Amino acid sequence: MEIQWPLVLFSLTAGTGGSLFAFVGLSEFLGGSAKVRDAGAVCSLALIVIGGCFSVLHLASPLHAISAVTNLLSFSGVSIELMLLGACFIAMAAYLAVRKRSSSDVAAKALAVVGIVFGLMLGFFCGHGYVIEAQPTWNTETLPFAYLGTSLACGAFLFGVLGAIKGDGTELGGRSAVASLVAVAIAVVGMVAYVMHVGFAAASAQALVFWGGIVAVGIVATLVIAVVRMTGAAKVSSLALSSAGLACAAVGGIALRALMWLCATGYIDLFSHTVPSVMLNY
Repeated sequence: MEIQWPLVLFSLTAGTGGSLFAFVGLSEFLGGSAKVRDAGAVCSLALIVIGGCFSVLHLASPLHAISAVTNLLSFSGVSIELMLLGACFIAMAAYLAVRKRSSSDVAAKALAVVGIVFGLMLGFFCGHGYVIEAQPTWNTETLPFAYLGTSLACGAFLFGVLGAIKGDGTELGGRSAVASLVAVAIAVVGMVAYVMHVGFAAASAQALVFWGGIVAVGIVATLVIAVVRMTGAAKVSSLALSSAGLACAAVGGIALRALMWLCATGYIDLFSHTVPSVMLNY
């Protein structure tokens, strides 16, 4: 099946925005620089907006976009994604407003918890909408878990980039590198689990995407960078390592989503049939 690039970019961009805000929220409790939290919240907002633009783009026409908005309570895959996009945007905007205009630590922490929950849900449900019986290679809970994991890895490294630029080394109580390794480990488990569901032979048939994008870059290179960053085994700046990790995690996330489309069976006209009749419940 042809890769639907707007969907690929939407899920990874929006999922990364949600995951980044989850790390911003976590830093409210573990400690870190206020400048990093502010920058992270702004970046999260930007990624959510960009992801929303991709979401509208993949609906293919203004009519479908309007239908998606007016059928939010259908709780279809598209409606849940749109609701979570809106919830994340509101939570992030409210968090920024509280940080800028109020000294209430309780309000900031409450919004941080909301942001963590909605941010992680967004990454997961960006993949859960594809879990359908009509596509055997998609019909597995390992798929949304892999989506969440790759988004987490991107969010963790992006948080590391912001920490290296604006931080003072206290992000997440000084455990930002550990958090990145944990996020990468979750991503690796998710990718491996999904590949096992698809089947090694089917995945290997897409050699460049699987061996290059997922295995070499998304798993091996990303893991190595995360371990080196945590252990300080190489005399490389945290900014350089975090940037390289973000690039590799993004390649792995895109490759995973591309593999999902390439290993699908049959042909689905998402825009002419699936969107109006199934995803929008009418």
